[in-house]
Amino acid sequence: MNVEKIIGKNIQELMESKKISQREMAEIIGVTHPTVGSYLKGKQIIDSQKLAVIARYFNVPFDYFFSEEHNKLNLLFRADKPAENIEEFDFQEIYNYFENYISIVDLDKMRYIPQNYNLNVEKRKINEEDKNNIKKVALEIREQFNIEEVIPNNYYDVLEKEGINVVALPYSNESFFGASSYSNDSGSFIFVNANEKISEERQIFSLFHELGHILFNRTEYKEYNYDPLYKSGRSNIDEKIANQFAGYFLLPEDLVDDHIKSKGKNVNVYEMKKYFKVSIQTLYMSLYDYGYINKSKYQEFWKKLNMKGWKKIEPNPMEPISLEDKNNRLISTMKNLYLNEDISANRIAEVLNINLIEARKIIKDWSGSIEQYEKL
Repeated sequence: MNVEKIIGKNIQELMESKKISQREMAEIIGVTHPTVGSYLKGKQIIDSQKLAVIARYFNVPFDYFFSEEHNKLNLLFRADKPAENIEEFDFQEIYNYFENYISIVDLDKMRYIPQNYNLNVEKRKINEEDKNNIKKVALEIREQFNIEEVIPNNYYDVLEKEGINVVALPYSNESFFGASSYSNDSGSFIFVNANEKISEERQIFSLFHELGHILFNRTEYKEYNYDPLYKSGRSNIDEKIANQFAGYFLLPEDLVDDHIKSKGKNVNVYEMKKYFKVSIQTLYMSLYDYGYINKSKYQEFWKKLNMKGWKKIEPNPMEPISLEDKNNRLISTMKNLYLNEDISANRIAEVLNINLIEARKIIKDWSGSIEQYEKL
């Protein structure tokens, strides 16, 4: 296929994904309707300025138009009140993060193909039997990950070692917490918004919330241009299942029981939440679910939470986790590429969604570690 037809085909697919007509496209780039038709059929080559306008409009890289095939991932998004807080560009931006990751990391080395768990849950309701089934899956997955009896130092590493592709990068929309992708060909992907305004506890919860989707909702991962937003937000039963899974995974009942017994009368909920790497909300929900606190104390906590603003500001928060520790596989690969002069500082900044100064600080650390090694 010649370059004119490849460009035309890619423009056509983007237009179809957004239901943009030829007349609308003509207005966007300032040409006639028949001229757009000629571009799409590959009868006329489009100039670079107009192609750049189209790239900006659809939020795709300029070189997108010159590829015959694109690695299409299937995404699901999680966010508070998605209909209000998530815009179309959010979807495309996170998709670009995944594409950048794929361009850097060798996906053939390890691929997580999870078991598909089906729950016969009634619409909008999770009963005790459902909770027990979700709890059983959470414990089973912890055992598969070889962490059934411990709280690991770095959960991001745990998932990467199992072959799950983790992308934890800062994104400006702090109402957007995470996304996930799954396909038999590409494996499992999880994106976590590492925006510094989102607590580390919430980011870790999002990590396992998205894992819950991959385990329980694999049939929901559809084509790239499928609308990925949970329009019904928290009322969506799939969201409730994923939330329940994340809670049981991060706070296994046996480990909670062991921790409380080891502390005796000196249980401190703030120390406990740090130990388990969870938010104060998640901790109290689990303590109530496991029967450690009664209903009146649970209701009292929620009143206190609303009064103190703990829904948005985490009390006694965890220490920040570095981008390097959250993206070990991606950054290790880029380090090797940079030291072999196969990737530029600008490209590293683009992939990590940071500015060039921040990227150069990371690169300086790489150079320093090599110099120390050579001295040994």
